[in-house]
Amino acid sequence: MNSKTPAATIIGLVLAFFGAPLLIFIFNQFTEGIPLTNELVIIREAGLFLVTGLLLVLVIKGEKLNLDSIGLHNKHWGKSLLLALLIMISSIALLAGILGIFHLVGISYGEGGESKRYENISLGVLTIVMIRAGVIEEICYRGFIIERLEKYTGNRLIYLYFPALLFGLVHYRQGIPGIIIATAAGLLLAFFYVRKRDLKANIIAHFLIDFIPNVLVPLIAGTS
Repeated sequence: MNSKTPAATIIGLVLAFFGAPLLIFIFNQFTEGIPLTNELVIIREAGLFLVTGLLLVLVIKGEKLNLDSIGLHNKHWGKSLLLALLIMISSIALLAGILGIFHLVGISYGEGGESKRYENISLGVLTIVMIRAGVIEEICYRGFIIERLEKYTGNRLIYLYFPALLFGLVHYRQGIPGIIIATAAGLLLAFFYVRKRDLKANIIAHFLIDFIPNVLVPLIAGTS
């Protein structure tokens, strides 16, 4: 960063990097050891959307920029959907490869206490969680952070790899395997964003990657 970086951008970077993780950390401190309910999860998700709403206000009112500046535009929906499909397929292949390596070396994933906390959450509320993850994580970690760090540092190590690493670390409650998977997924999503600058494609792909195994598959299994 340099002395010419606007104050609104610096505040936005702090909010994008730490706003959602801090809110989730505080939420977990208050709910540690108790079963999650639909009401508690909805309150948390509303807070996370509020944090991201503040970031978008900073972009428009503070930086005096439009949402195109973070890759959010209303153009080429057909191309965006095809790109989202490509991102999703690439992500599934990446995940399959990582899980295959985990299996070979005897590392288990997805069996910890974090997933069990959501056992009593309805599929409808889980869908809200999946939408939030796709929208908020892509706006913060891909759209805003990458665009601003690239503009004001020009250092690929800083604007591409550092956010992906931090994105992985905020998934610490999923253990080391979860951090590895999130970091790898973050790098893949960042790669596609930097190549195409189409955040809505990232958002759609991110949502589907989470929604299919966590909501759609259990829904189909429950009706079969």
